[in-house]
Amino acid sequence: MNKFLCLLIFLLIPASVFSQVKFDTVNVKQIGEGAFHYSIIASSVPWTLEVIEFDLTNGIYSLETVKAQDRLAAYEKTSSMSARKSVSGHEVIAAINGDFYSGGTPTNLQVLKGEILTRPINREVFGYSGNSEMFINTTSYDGVLKIGEATNSISNVNRVRNSNQIIFYNHFFGSSTATNNFGTELTLKAIDPWIVNGEVRTVVVSKSVNEGNSSLTDSTFVLSGHGAGATTLNGVSIGDTLTINHKVSPATDAITEAVGGSAKFLNDGVNQGNWPERHPRSALGFNADTTKFYLVTVDGRQSTSAGMTLTELGDFMLGIGAHNALNLDGGGSTTLVVHNEVANSPSDGAGERSVANALMLVSNKQKIGSLHRLNIDPSIKKIYRDQSFTYKVEGTDENYFPVNLNTEELTFSLSEGFDAEISDTGLFTAGNNPDTGYVFVEYNGYKDSSLVEIKGIMSFNLFPEKAVTDDNQDLVFFNKSYDSDGISQSVSNANVNWEVEDENIGTIENDVFKGLAEGVTNVIGTFDGVSDTSQVEVQIGSGITQIEDFESIEGISLDGENIDLSNSSVSTAENTFSEGEKALKIDYQFTYAGTPSTWAYVRTNIPVFGVPDTIIIDGLTDGKQHLIDAILTDDNGEEFTIRLKRYADNTDFEEYYLSMESVQATDPFSSYYYPITITGIGIKLKSEQQTGETYSGSIYFDNMRLSYPKNLNVSIEEIPDIPSESRLDQNYPNPFNPTTVISFSIAKSGFTTLKVYDILGREVATLLNENMSSGSHDISFDGSNLSSGIYIYRLSSKGTTITRRMTLIK
Repeated sequence: MNKFLCLLIFLLIPASVFSQVKFDTVNVKQIGEGAFHYSIIASSVPWTLEVIEFDLTNGIYSLETVKAQDRLAAYEKTSSMSARKSVSGHEVIAAINGDFYSGGTPTNLQVLKGEILTRPINREVFGYSGNSEMFINTTSYDGVLKIGEATNSISNVNRVRNSNQIIFYNHFFGSSTATNNFGTELTLKAIDPWIVNGEVRTVVVSKSVNEGNSSLTDSTFVLSGHGAGATTLNGVSIGDTLTINHKVSPATDAITEAVGGSAKFLNDGVNQGNWPERHPRSALGFNADTTKFYLVTVDGRQSTSAGMTLTELGDFMLGIGAHNALNLDGGGSTTLVVHNEVANSPSDGAGERSVANALMLVSNKQKIGSLHRLNIDPSIKKIYRDQSFTYKVEGTDENYFPVNLNTEELTFSLSEGFDAEISDTGLFTAGNNPDTGYVFVEYNGYKDSSLVEIKGIMSFNLFPEKAVTDDNQDLVFFNKSYDSDGISQSVSNANVNWEVEDENIGTIENDVFKGLAEGVTNVIGTFDGVSDTSQVEVQIGSGITQIEDFESIEGISLDGENIDLSNSSVSTAENTFSEGEKALKIDYQFTYAGTPSTWAYVRTNIPVFGVPDTIIIDGLTDGKQHLIDAILTDDNGEEFTIRLKRYADNTDFEEYYLSMESVQATDPFSSYYYPITITGIGIKLKSEQQTGETYSGSIYFDNMRLSYPKNLNVSIEEIPDIPSESRLDQNYPNPFNPTTVISFSIAKSGFTTLKVYDILGREVATLLNENMSSGSHDISFDGSNLSSGIYIYRLSSKGTTITRRMTLIK
């Protein structure tokens, strides 16, 4: 009961901070007296956080830093450091990765049990003293060496010795100072316990002049001087007592532990986070009266957690009670360890990363070893229908240290009537319906339980919301569905209940709508009792229909990329056209400046009826090898293009065929649905790409039209009457590869020929050369043995000759 009370209190705090984000505490585990580990998620973002909260007024705890492999320049995993430092009476119950680093050396100040490893830089440091006083500040270093009454400066700690300096070396640096023989070195032993910001008396045990590379041990340290520094040390004799004071300002109290970071993002309750990118993050913090301390990690770069900005992490930590907080090294270094086990999910593919140092929460309690309580993990679980996961069960002794369990003796069960399954190994499988219940676990008389919510769909959305189709093309729907936490869930269309309001206009089977007759109807999809509606209009086009005659430039404009718009324009040409009395003329000019491409865009707004298969436009160019795109926009404002599959370089008008099968999305995540609007014609202008050269020319367009596919669903009763005159239809598809169908009608029976010619007028195929009855006919043409290009097909029957063009593209 206490566990769940604590859980509910904790859950209320961050929810008020992020009103738009729902946080769920999915697990609470007591890891020590007054110490708790919380696992928290915000599924809608998503975020996954781990929080350690403990009471520093409890005398059983202390904070300690640890150095990888106890060497200045070394790497080690946080879990390894934690395990290595855990001994009876000194148990590490939690640890977090520490400072940023380079070559295994911490970037900023580190103090370990009073011993200094590195001097600070101009970044914030967390400092802690044995009386539980602490600070987060940017600090500076002033090392002081007292020889008798004389005061001298210590230039640096565990760094390469430079001219006229005195450098302090201790055992963390390595087995020796690695200095050259141009100086004096004193080997000393501390009389007092080491402390930072306090005088420590030391005694000289040996002295070497012009030798260098003095040995370092766990009980000794070395002062190494060069130049003026060597002169100072030369006046010291073996047995002399010297005083060392590693001063770190502005802190005034003695410091026993310190670790560096970057950015104090909570400062006396004010969020001043200024790192805007979302990354995995590690942080430490404490409340206003320094009685509560927090270790926090947020996972990132994973599907389950996006990482946080420093502002977001600051808001979260304010919500849980922190008043001051320091950002530690994040990214792939982010690691939280609880009882020597990694508790978070590190972002590196290889798992936990080796780092330079860590901060540990240490307890002076001892492991008892006998089972005192049982913990099921997680204590609260939200899971979507039909999904599975496996519970973990842990035992702890009376001091909350882990106790090994015989997993074969665990017994799992479910609350009565709960629509789910649980295996003997703790594998939980949700049922197919939303529900709430409990999972129980029992072990040798000890029990624990987990509250489980099986989530259903709360938001079900059909796409497209509006669409146009015909009686020939299937319209396929998809859905975007979200559960009660705003998490996207996959809902198979096969499990959706589909309905068409007007079945005279169309029918639907699974997610496929088929148009029957022109009109508007609603399609309704329902899942988990949640419905959404899409509006479908059936528009049935036929034959070839003109949609723009370009007799006027009203509603037409010109823009472009890398083009001189002041010397480029659109107008109508009265003497050059393919149909009517005028054509659209584009005059262009640009000076090549090394840019890869130059585009002219003719902006239009031409609605498209129904579902055509081809856009046809007559074009005439200045003979250069330009590229042509049709620019389309669907009902959602998403843009698409169709590229003409050859150069537009003919100086006479010819037909350009832009197949709807070649539509490409400008944004690869866009979905293409009718209705569409032709919003422009793009012309990639050809030039010799000579820098500084000016290029100009003119391009003409006329007679834009749409070609609709032949309706293949005509019943026997709907066969049209015998035509009053012969007709030759546009082949379909066109362009084609390698086969196409040519449809024609003959008014009177008689001898009929249908032949194909290349662009030079040479006959390449005879498709028909016989007597034919009046009526409509279809003939297939296979161009497998022909090369890509424009071909002419000609129908001759009873004195009537009709010619059309078609395009073969391979």
